[in-house]
Amino acid sequence: MATISLADIAFQTHPHHLFVSSGIGGSKSYVSPKKYTLNCRKHFNSKRKCLHKSHRLFKSSNFMCCTVEIAISEDSITVDNGGRLALVVDDDSQKSKLLSDGPRREIPDWMARRIGSVRPKFPPKKIDISEANTSKFKSLELPNPSEVWSIAKAKPKDGDTLIEHVIEKELIEKKRKALERALQRKTIQWQKTPEEIKLEPGTGTGREIVFQGFNWESCRKKWYMDLAPKAADLSRCGITAVWLPPPTESVAPQGYMPSDLYNLNSAYGTQEELKHCIEEMHNHHLLALGDVVLNHRCAHKQSENGVWNIFGGKLPWGPEAIVCDDPNFQGRGNPSSGDIFHAAPNIDHSQDFVRNDVKQWLNWLRNNIGYDGWRLDFVRGFSGGYVKEYIEASNPAFAIGEYWDSMAYEGGNLCYNQDAHRQRVINWINATGGTSSAFDVTTKGILHSALHNEYWRLIDPAGKPPGVMGWWPSRAVTFLENHDTGSTQGHWPFPRDKLMQGYAYILTHPGTPVVFYDHFYDFGIHDVITELIEARKRAGVHCRSVVKIYHANSDGYVAQIGDTLVIKLGHFDWNPSKQIDLHGTWQKFLDKPSDYQIWFRI
Repeated sequence: MATISLADIAFQTHPHHLFVSSGIGGSKSYVSPKKYTLNCRKHFNSKRKCLHKSHRLFKSSNFMCCTVEIAISEDSITVDNGGRLALVVDDDSQKSKLLSDGPRREIPDWMARRIGSVRPKFPPKKIDISEANTSKFKSLELPNPSEVWSIAKAKPKDGDTLIEHVIEKELIEKKRKALERALQRKTIQWQKTPEEIKLEPGTGTGREIVFQGFNWESCRKKWYMDLAPKAADLSRCGITAVWLPPPTESVAPQGYMPSDLYNLNSAYGTQEELKHCIEEMHNHHLLALGDVVLNHRCAHKQSENGVWNIFGGKLPWGPEAIVCDDPNFQGRGNPSSGDIFHAAPNIDHSQDFVRNDVKQWLNWLRNNIGYDGWRLDFVRGFSGGYVKEYIEASNPAFAIGEYWDSMAYEGGNLCYNQDAHRQRVINWINATGGTSSAFDVTTKGILHSALHNEYWRLIDPAGKPPGVMGWWPSRAVTFLENHDTGSTQGHWPFPRDKLMQGYAYILTHPGTPVVFYDHFYDFGIHDVITELIEARKRAGVHCRSVVKIYHANSDGYVAQIGDTLVIKLGHFDWNPSKQIDLHGTWQKFLDKPSDYQIWFRI
């Protein structure tokens, strides 16, 4: 059985715990069920009180110390450091994780060397994705609810000192909260989930970088045949998923007015050309995301009243499949569960036969055509609960919803506080049960203004990023442009002179970034974007990375993402090596002085 030395636990729980009392050698390993006491050599403040909260005190001849108890059994080591309980089971990956986390504050170099000299080396454990939902997650034997509430009523025992009383009270509170969380979750994770494991449909691995593989004019040529040869370049540059245009027969050539859902001969190419394009993506380890329009569908025939509400093709629906609250199409279904799109009949997703047909179609696209995931068009038109049902039925690798909403303006200027805007996006994601991500329109809108010397917009009142990425980063899909906002439509184009700063921001921050086709291949910044993707990958930035913002005002913006990357936007003098709160040695990786600079910790 693998064991951990007491010295390692000492360093892990607190950087000042440097020796073990009672004459026990700190570098030895023990497995017998005993209790040991670690002494803390941290000197006390002027009032002779320990600087470590909740530690038990005792008096030494020369100085005051505090103690931390360690209980070691045959299969576990439990450390109580007065603020945290850490449990290590007999699992090398767990022990490696515990030891690799390090102390809760930065430690000096001499101590790091000392820790490294005694720290056991655990090889990285190879994770099998097939195990994600099986052996790594065990059902929890839930405590009786009455036990939880009885703990809340428990009172600490009378101790000899006030601090013992406080410690006892804190332990009771910890136990109560732990049991409450167990009742809420109903499962316990014995191994922390790696980012590379997908645990539920639609959420990806956390390390996706999406490429929008078309623009508004792509329908004017055999686009699938043009895009397929680019798969090798996209993969080489670090792209992981390609968003393809709507594949179905459509009244409008761009594909957003679908009619016969099973007819995939469109303005972009034939069904066989589409399958070949997807195969090329797969050959280069790229996901293929289909742009599916589920909110509305164009009819093939008119009713006896002259209304276009009779559908053809393999899904010959009638007025009963159309919502009843759009007078233009005389639907006989139920009222819409979202906003009405007035240009075409809105589908009534409350009908069982409609949902069954949609699920069968999505699975046909997955299994017969080869799509790996979805970009969902105009999701404001129907409830997110239906999206959840469709995602769970089709099990995509990744899903993105287009929840487009207006931002808040005052006097023609963008308001600083956009919490209401991003809350509406969050509400939709919540309605899907978190199975789908959503485009972070909030971040796009803020970047439009922030990069014009209004960098103070890039931090919210809580010190976090101001978009959806600041509240739910793992479900935020960040972007600068798409076929609607840019291209030849130009409804809301991103400032062209700020493109490099914009990509520097979204490609170094959490969330899932999207690169637009026109920018990558037509705007002359292909290599710049590729460098930024490389920086993201080298620094290990993913959709849940932590952001710490150091500077955000009219001059510029500085943030640390994760442990190893710092980015500066704007033209002002700043260097991480000169900052007292940024420890370690930093090396410049990318240097565009007028736009951005990126450093790595070495």
